[in-house]
Order: sequence, then structure tokens, then C-alpha cells
Amino acid sequence: MQKLHELLRMGDLAAFVGIVDDGGFAESARRRGVSASTLSRSVTRLEEQLKVTLLRRTTRSIEITPEGAAVLAEAREILDRSEALQEIATSGQAPAGPLRINAPVPYVLHVLAPRLAEFHAQYPNIQLTIDMTDSLVDLIGSHADVAIRLGKLPDSDMLHRPLGRTAWKLVAAPDYLDRNGWPKTPTDLAKLEQVRFAAPDHINTLRFAGLATPISVPPSVTAGNGEAVRQMVLGGLGIARFSDFMIADDVSAGRLVELFPGQLEVEPLDISALYLTRVSGLRRLGAFLDWLRLINIG
Repeated sequence: MQKLHELLRMGDLAAFVGIVDDGGFAESARRRGVSASTLSRSVTRLEEQLKVTLLRRTTRSIEITPEGAAVLAEAREILDRSEALQEIATSGQAPAGPLRINAPVPYVLHVLAPRLAEFHAQYPNIQLTIDMTDSLVDLIGSHADVAIRLGKLPDSDMLHRPLGRTAWKLVAAPDYLDRNGWPKTPTDLAKLEQVRFAAPDHINTLRFAGLATPISVPPSVTAGNGEAVRQMVLGGLGIARFSDFMIADDVSAGRLVELFPGQLEVEPLDISALYLTRVSGLRRLGAFLDWLRLINIG
């Protein structure tokens, strides 16, 4: 098979990688604003130059061949090196270019969004795209350059950088406590109601220093979104446990009050950034990660 570095069209390599990542010609064409026939011609050129079949195409799906998988791995490396060379060539200039971020909804709403104007003012030539999901995403499949995740990271080969830790706090709306009674000890919480997270269930567990077992609080409602839980607690539906960054402003403004400060027995929540490209090869990624450390909430 002809060596990939002898190919003249970097655009064809990028098109091939994009088609695989997007799961097909139509979706890749939509994302890139080109026609599917344009992408098809790119793949055909590669196949003719390499004299191998890269993709098996049907009307509804694509299947990468073993030869295509080998080409894909080398194509990714070539494209990464090409971008690194461009970064070196423009090293005297400010970081620039697109950067796609994937982060949990609460982190975007309460940490990133309120301060992104600062980042944009400092790096106006970096074009950020923010995707929000609470699950651990496939960085390649989601087209993300960096994913921000909360909690312990699973074993992975991905590069990562710790951003800090955030404490957990148990809170309630003052008017809810006025109606239902202010607890004097953690065991009094059993007389109240809890707004629960659908997942992960451990967020609903309330352990306190000096008590052998968790306090069981009857549920008022369960929700699958952290922001929904927060709004329900603000609305007076019960108590709930949140990471500090989600409710710090609410506590400061008096919309929520913390119950039994310092007595909740739970490890702080780790905040990490995961990425595939080495920071040394992508200056805009390095700039964003450095900025995240500066606004670190933990």
C-alpha cells in the first residue's frame, strides 16, 4: 500500500476521517456544509491512489474495511501532525481556530457560561462550540477536543488534567423549612422530604459524621436532570445534596440555606478535563485548559 504521506490531498484524508467519525456520508456532509457527492469523490480518490477499498457503502450505512481501519489510524496521525505544524508556523500569533467542548449541563450553566466572555475577550480568535451531556462521551465520535467530567475517572488511555474538587452541600429553601420545620439534628431530616436524582443514586445518600447509618428521607419527587432537581428545591419541594458550584450563588443570595455545614460525610467531587491531542501540539487547547485552571472552583 502506498504511503499516506505521498498523498497530495490533505482534504481527502480529512473527509475520510470525518465520514467514519460521523457514521456516514450524509451526516458528515451536513456537519461540514458540503455535498455527499463531494465527500464520495474524496474517498474514491484515496481508494484509487492506495489501490484498496476503504469503506463498504450501502444506501443506509458504511462499514470500514480492515485496510480502511489501518489507513484511518495513520490518517489521524497525519492530520494531527499537520495541525501541530500549523500551530508552530503561527507560534508568534495568538491561539486561534475551532475548539469543541463537551461538559455536564450544570458545569456549563454555573461555571463556564457566566465567565466565557472573559475567555473570549482574551482569545477572540478561538471559536468555541459547547456541547452538554452528563455522560462520559467518546471524544472522537462526539467531535470533542476536550470533555469536562465530574467524579472519579474510569481507567482510560485518554490524556487528562485535574481541574480541582468541589464540596457537596445539603440545602433547602428557607420557606420550605418554615413550613415543615427546621431540623435541629441530622436525624430530624427524616421528618422532611427529599428531591432525588434519578442517577447516580449515591447522590441521594445522606451520611453524617458520627452516625453509623445514612439518614433515610422520604422522596417528594425524582428527576433525571440536576438543574431540574435544583429548580424543584428552589420551589420548595424538599431538600437535596448538590455540588457546591451548582448552588453557591443561591446560598449567597439566601434562596437556599445549607443544612449542617461540615457534617455531611462525603468526599469532594473531582473535576477533570479529558482530551486526545497533546497540549503541546494544539495551542488553543492549552490556552483553554490553562484558563480553566484559573477559574477553578475547587
